[in-house]
Amino acid sequence: MTSSPPTRASAPGTASPDRPAGPPVELYVYYRVHTDDLAAALAAFEQARAGQPVRLLQRHDNDPVFQTWMEIYGPALPDAADAERRIAAALGAFAQGPRHREAFAAVAGPGAAR
Repeated sequence: MTSSPPTRASAPGTASPDRPAGPPVELYVYYRVHTDDLAAALAAFEQARAGQPVRLLQRHDNDPVFQTWMEIYGPALPDAADAERRIAAALGAFAQGPRHREAFAAVAGPGAAR
């Protein structure tokens, strides 16, 4: 498995020396999974998630060979960085190409800075 470099916001909802406290951060990680591996990859995700509130979405398209999956680590997750490391390790054998990590903070709506 290859991985993109860590984002500046590696732990949603926490401040760090290079990112001052502000609105909570949500981490989005997306990658492709071969359709032959879907059941095993889903089982690995569920085991690594260990009941934590990490969402897994599938891109809505019609690719017959690959699915694009997206993990969402919300600001309510107590230790998102640890959860993401566990899930990345469990899904490393199934990810086709790099895991893309992107962090976002709300600018409007619930959770936005005022």
